[in-house]
Amino acid sequence: MRLRAARLGERSVLAEVHRTAPFHPGPAHYPDGRTADVIVQGVGPGVFPGERLHASVVVDPGASLIVRGQGATKVYPSPSDVHCVMTNELAVGDGGTLWWLPGDLLPFADADLEAVTRVDLAAGARFALLEIVTSGRAARGERDAYRRLDLRLRIDRDGLPLLRERAVLDPVSRPAAHGGFDCAALLVMVGYSPPDPAALRLEGDGWAGMDSRGDVTIARAVGNVAHRLREGMMAVIESAAPGAA
Repeated sequence: MRLRAARLGERSVLAEVHRTAPFHPGPAHYPDGRTADVIVQGVGPGVFPGERLHASVVVDPGASLIVRGQGATKVYPSPSDVHCVMTNELAVGDGGTLWWLPGDLLPFADADLEAVTRVDLAAGARFALLEIVTSGRAARGERDAYRRLDLRLRIDRDGLPLLRERAVLDPVSRPAAHGGFDCAALLVMVGYSPPDPAALRLEGDGWAGMDSRGDVTIARAVGNVAHRLREGMMAVIESAAPGAA
């Protein structure tokens, strides 16, 4: 999938949309009248062994785009030791804004996934990323039953490294990857003033922490209900930029 958002008058529009299955981006909506808000659906049931999925999103200077996942990204079993790969290439021009909000990652038993997200930001770009990883289908007795999740994140700003992170979750060699909780969330914001830590509130049991350095904020949370983590993290994004991306 390839999306490109451009500024047209007071609005941002999808200037380019190219996709093959399983990606299906819906039409842009405008909750604030100017920011293009797009939900990406998956026409298949999930991600299967051996698949290589690639998404490219470019936001032109001055444009604003929100990309959301329709639902959970299901990662199916890899009994033959063939893993799947998801790669996201994101770029935001000067004065542009991108919120990257994929669905929760839901690994089935024996799932083996490599997920790579690379972000290239101009000096004056704004960016927010929210990722939620679950321990699996707990209701089916598959809690921490996946084989391996290799999650990589790289963010550059103005050609210089800003953030590098790699999480390798392996329930066999590294049990209790989520600290005994069913879900873990990561929020990264770049180009925003430090949000109020009080904005991050989790309903029910859970733990959350947030740290800001300059205009870069990283927040992490663990809990047992994914949608509560998402609501808490989204409250942080929305408090930092009320009413718009």
